[in-house]
Amino acid sequence: MHSRQPTIRDMPPPPHIVGLQHFTTYAEIDEILRSRSFRQGSHQESQAFFGRSLLTIDGDEHFERRRLEAPLFAKIALDYYEHTELIPLIHKTLEECRANRSDDGVVRADLCVVLRTMLARIAAATTGIDGVDTPERTDAFREYVELLGTGATVEWSTEDHGEVIQRILKVRDAFDREFFAPSVARRRALIERHRRGEIGRDELPVDLITMLYLHWNDDWDEGLPIREACLFLVAATQTTTHAVPHLIAHLDEWFDSRPEDRAKVSDGVFIKRAAHEALRLHQPSPALLRIATEDFTLSNGKKIAAGERVACLFTPANRDTSAFGADAREFNPYREVSTVKPWGLTFGGGQHICIGRTLVTGLSARTDNDEGTDGTVVNIAGALYNAGIEIDPDDPPTYTQASHHDAYGRFPMLLTRL
Repeated sequence: MHSRQPTIRDMPPPPHIVGLQHFTTYAEIDEILRSRSFRQGSHQESQAFFGRSLLTIDGDEHFERRRLEAPLFAKIALDYYEHTELIPLIHKTLEECRANRSDDGVVRADLCVVLRTMLARIAAATTGIDGVDTPERTDAFREYVELLGTGATVEWSTEDHGEVIQRILKVRDAFDREFFAPSVARRRALIERHRRGEIGRDELPVDLITMLYLHWNDDWDEGLPIREACLFLVAATQTTTHAVPHLIAHLDEWFDSRPEDRAKVSDGVFIKRAAHEALRLHQPSPALLRIATEDFTLSNGKKIAAGERVACLFTPANRDTSAFGADAREFNPYREVSTVKPWGLTFGGGQHICIGRTLVTGLSARTDNDEGTDGTVVNIAGALYNAGIEIDPDDPPTYTQASHHDAYGRFPMLLTRL
């Protein structure tokens, strides 16, 4: 089995960062992201979808918002998402794939579509969207999230950006009417009951919408909750839907050259290390942009002027040999790193490091014997291997043409054990 396309690609810089000063080493980017001398410079075109969301604010406002939303990714919440929402939905989605059994008896499906279906419920759970409870409603919700993602990442689109924004704003209005507004109404009613003393705090849902309306800030505009929800919905699905196909493609090549490792598809530790490699080599966002708030000189002497917008290119940084070893451009699930995270800069760094990272990578077990969580990538990959996933040799995967992201657009697969 082979993916028949190069699994490691050198992506050219997208047009909107041409002309900016580029930083490509791990050390440079880590220093920029950790510095208080820079503010967010990404998502300038997607303000209609993300404006004043956690992703785009800085300073005290960012700190307070992050503190407010942190309980959504505490250990108890992660346990709930994983065991109550994600794992049952993974199995349910794979069972539904049985309907795609061909005349030859083999189950065929597109991994990209299957992943979005699996992740729909956990995105709804973390955000607070009701009614994602039947195959039909899940499909409708999944399509909304997929389309909202194209608007939220419009900077990377290969289409006319203005047309994308206008089209997806109409989609968001429909999503608001069908899913978001009814979910908000139910939570606001519950919050009012709590304030009247009719129900306790522990009887309120633990999700983004509840957090925002329970702790409403009068400085917020009425459109902020749906913009913050768009961020959560896209973030809760995009990283995993990007990473899992790359993980499967890399392991397909790895097992071809090292057949003795094929039995390790049932080894959670091996799959987690392989997942970290896939996340390192293929980031959901090719670059982050930052704007200097003052003149700044990096440790290596490079200068950045106050007000200058710079591009931090994650792809070369995550393949930096000084950080990840001489074979940094290669996929190696046995890679050992000591001073950097195994997934590199994929989740950003500094104050804007991804708040939901543990949802994807899992939470490490503690020394007090408290078990951790596996995260979305490992749980999904493990279930796929149990279902006998193989890359379809007659219909190889293809990369997306709709954006500059390093992502598959189609990933036909066989599920030989369903």
